[in-house]
Amino acid sequence: MVEEVKAFKIGIEGLDKILGEITPPYTILVAGHPGSGKTTFAASICYSNTVRGGKCLYITFYEEKEKFYMFMEKLGLKLREAEKKNLLKFVRLPVSSDVEKVLEAISEIISKEKFNVVVIDSITPLIEALETSIDKRAILLNYFYQLSSTINGLLILLAELPYGKQTLEMGSPEFVADAILVLKSGLENGFLTRLIEIRKARGKPIYLAEIPFTITNDKGVVVYTPPILEEIPKQKEEIYFPCRVYNEKIGHMHKDFTINIFYPPEALQGRAEAFIIILAQAVTYNLRVLIVSYVLSPAIFKDMIISTLNRYGISEKIAEEIINRYVIIKGINPYAQSLAELKAKELELVEQYKPDIVVFHGVHIIKHQDYEKYFRELYNEILYLKHKGISTIRIGNCVNMNKCLEDASIADLMFVMENIIKDTKYDYVLKAFRRYRTPVIIESHEVRQCVEEAIEKIRSFSL
Repeated sequence: MVEEVKAFKIGIEGLDKILGEITPPYTILVAGHPGSGKTTFAASICYSNTVRGGKCLYITFYEEKEKFYMFMEKLGLKLREAEKKNLLKFVRLPVSSDVEKVLEAISEIISKEKFNVVVIDSITPLIEALETSIDKRAILLNYFYQLSSTINGLLILLAELPYGKQTLEMGSPEFVADAILVLKSGLENGFLTRLIEIRKARGKPIYLAEIPFTITNDKGVVVYTPPILEEIPKQKEEIYFPCRVYNEKIGHMHKDFTINIFYPPEALQGRAEAFIIILAQAVTYNLRVLIVSYVLSPAIFKDMIISTLNRYGISEKIAEEIINRYVIIKGINPYAQSLAELKAKELELVEQYKPDIVVFHGVHIIKHQDYEKYFRELYNEILYLKHKGISTIRIGNCVNMNKCLEDASIADLMFVMENIIKDTKYDYVLKAFRRYRTPVIIESHEVRQCVEEAIEKIRSFSL
């Protein structure tokens, strides 16, 4: 027997955060152009509520059951398992001009079993069949209006938007819905972008009307909403650098710090050493590090760290053990997807590996024609990670000093390497800018001293 559900969730984390729990009866109209993701969206809601013990009825006029189950399985929606547990009923009805007959069929199914969620995919052929009959269309809309009350649950209605249009032109299905979600898609630099517009949500205070989303393998629909500033908790506990001179000149950090490390494009020295200091901190505080590189493959990046550790006397075997224990390395081509897709993929990795530190390597590679949009996405990503108590470290070349300084405005600490000539020889200094403090200069010999101390911290791992 299916239990009465007192409140529902969409089942898509980002939307649940905005819409919260839904008290039945409630009707959601999901509209969009063909291919916008409506069916996947509805299936995600259906499946997530079966996972919570609810029962879902999925009615379609077009989808073939086995093909539908197969595609949804690839997205992590195990509809076949839900059906075996008697928590899902899939019904395909024939497209018919006799709308009353279709409604009778739906009513008959509902009268025989208790369903918490009902999906109709889609209402478009029903309304189009009554295009010339205003009275019958009114009866149809009234039927939908009453249906959520009949089941005392959640009703999901899908509707097609005509190409080139952003509103429905087939009567007023919007008026029978408690919430209207419009799925949009477009092109950004040749890549597909997807947005959810929350056009209406009865009884919900909406602070964000348009949200980017993606459809991914294993997870289906993924939405990441930026946190509001009130949600950012106090800074996490203090931690220290693995060397004396940095602690004396810069002071302590916090576990959720945002740190930028920028180099001149021509600088070769000091790059690998930055990862030694990060690794020593991970060893000292038992932190998990996720490295996302835009310029190196995971294999090459791992070899770079191992060879650097070798130069300081740590064997390849020990270096491998340390990296395997504390570090996950991923490579992403930032130009293989839209900016929204890139950020969603990065945050998906965060959800998967649950790191304490995320290092973005090669950040200078990302050049977006709309810098304001890029900066907004970056700011929201950093806030999202800070909200989760995760430290963000961004490493790259400082090609444009103005943009480096803009990036510094959202960092807690920024290091900028500057090449100098000292005693007729090339050298460098590291300028450290910490928020609300006077900038300091770290000499190259002090950087090397810090690396030596960091190596000792790492070496203690093998003892």
